[in-house]
Amino acid sequence: MMKPRRPRIATKKTYYLVLWWMSQTPYAAIFENEVAAEAAANVRNALMVAISGRDIKVDQVLDWYRRDDSGRPMPAEWRDLVGQIHVPWLAKPKLAL
Repeated sequence: MMKPRRPRIATKKTYYLVLWWMSQTPYAAIFENEVAAEAAANVRNALMVAISGRDIKVDQVLDWYRRDDSGRPMPAEWRDLVGQIHVPWLAKPKLAL
């Protein structure tokens, strides 16, 4: 017997995760509309993360606090006090030999 197939989704859905801090408390919100997410990030000087795909991947992380000369948000910087960059969703598991 064959397994039933999952219906295919015609378009790739993108969600926008907006992260900000107020009074030393972190907040987050998910948006389906990019314009609404940009507006929310803009007024809060927040980080905006665009997420899409079936096997979720992070497309970009924009820092609305840091802006270039024309006012566009700059990509967020990943930092670690030890000096090594850690991006957990891009890390590949090591195979034990």
